Amino acid sequence: MAGVAQIDTAWSQAGFSPVYALQVFGMRRSGNHAIIDWLMRNAPGAASGGVFYNNCKFGKDPRRAYGSLDVYNAAREVMPHVDMSDADRIAHAGPAPMVIVSYEDRMPQPFGTPQKASNRMADADFSRQIIIYRSFLNWSASLLAKIKKNVGFGATDRMRIMGLAFATYIQGLDRIAQDDDMLAICYDNWMMDEAYRAGILQRLALPVRDLSRGKVQRYGGGSSFQKKASSADDLDTVARDATMADDPEYQVLLWTTAHDLQFMERLIPHFEQDAERLAILAETAKLHMTLPPREATT
Repeated sequence: MAGVAQIDTAWSQAGFSPVYALQVFGMRRSGNHAIIDWLMRNAPGAASGGVFYNNCKFGKDPRRAYGSLDVYNAAREVMPHVDMSDADRIAHAGPAPMVIVSYEDRMPQPFGTPQKASNRMADADFSRQIIIYRSFLNWSASLLAKIKKNVGFGATDRMRIMGLAFATYIQGLDRIAQDDDMLAICYDNWMMDEAYRAGILQRLALPVRDLSRGKVQRYGGGSSFQKKASSADDLDTVARDATMADDPEYQVLLWTTAHDLQFMERLIPHFEQDAERLAILAETAKLHMTLPPREATT
């Protein structure tokens, strides 16, 4: 993928030529929007503004198939969502913005193959691909807590959603392990370690301008646990597993995962402590339930 230089390829059709463009992948509830906003606040000095295409449809043109749009001004601040067309809003980002295209619950193509997420665009249209991920126990707790707030979902719906999410989550870990050039940002580390944040910016060749964790983002309804928190500094995001520890559905999910040997083997290289805790759970936890016998028929 291209380096930090003006990218005048397919982007010119959108009316600008970005100085930097990123494809970002990750599961929901992984701190994606906090990290994306932080990256925008550390845009290259030459950036005239910023354009964030959020939750784009995989395999479609991101300039048209996006869930929502944020535009940043030259001061690297999000502009209010005023009553104007998206094209007019984008124009306020200037001729050479930083651009981020995000995909939720999807992962990039296998290492060595051309990108397929952004239709009508090539690898050269992006400076870098990024995967944002989170420790398994905290991420799964946060996702389950979020979907439990949807009154339209029953327990079987939630188990189905979580099972599908687990498959994509582990696919992302596999993708990270395949490719040293794939920049992976762990939300847990990003939240806890300022030096980690600085190192990410250095790897991206972005200026180390703002190492704060910023405000709680509006996307996804904010935190699933701390609705009144407005600053990321107030979020206890690395202890969501403890918050959900007594939830029966969370317990069943963890018991099932702990007995999935293939999943556990793929988790170990990335989150060894999570895997160790799950292994102990597999050895010690019992499901105390017995299906009543079938009634005799006559």
